[in-house]
Amino acid sequence: MPSSGVEQHTGDSASFLGNYSVALRSGERGGRKGERMTTIETLRVVPAGTTNRVVAAWAGAHPLLRGVVIASCATSVVLGAAVPAPTAVRWSIAVAGVVLALAAMVDVREHKLPNRLLLGALATITVGVLATSSVALTVGATLGMLLGGGLMLLVRLTRGVGMGDVKMAGVVGASAGAVEIVAAPIAIAVAAFAAATFGLMTRRHRLPLGPALWLGWGVSMAACAAGWLS
Repeated sequence: MPSSGVEQHTGDSASFLGNYSVALRSGERGGRKGERMTTIETLRVVPAGTTNRVVAAWAGAHPLLRGVVIASCATSVVLGAAVPAPTAVRWSIAVAGVVLALAAMVDVREHKLPNRLLLGALATITVGVLATSSVALTVGATLGMLLGGGLMLLVRLTRGVGMGDVKMAGVVGASAGAVEIVAAPIAIAVAAFAAATFGLMTRRHRLPLGPALWLGWGVSMAACAAGWLS
């Protein structure tokens, strides 16, 4: 076992995926100011880029999980094409759903959502909404983002979820609000219920919320497509 103050470097041959870096947290611990202390608990190997993180998550996923991801991506396209919205918004929702599904897959592996994927999904929704030049859709997407992100922020203050979950909830709310504003809180409520139910069934106190948030998004989009929220 490496002693304190000794950095452990991983070789490029450790994985064919490559480009991994070792994240070392340093700080002061009972020594001189600025002394670097590295313990085994502070070592965490993380992929260097978003693309590598997605590839690593796919490569390390169980075949069942891979099937779920493929089904989620296909469902995103179908739901995006079916929601009652202008064409630009429909296809932006479809693309955002695929991106959110990939982000959820990474979350299962790392318990951390990739910021770039979330930003890409939000940018896609923004472009789709702005392309319609509709003030109502712009207001709906904005309110949906505030509702989704705000509700998850409240959960963060009481339950300690990560900021990545708050950001993804905002993206989910934006895409849902672009169709029906009421769909945004419904998506978050479904996600919270799904996560709580799975946690009770598996007796796990810490769960990646990305999959639950995608499920909430999917349910709200399906409800919009069916006309239940209009």
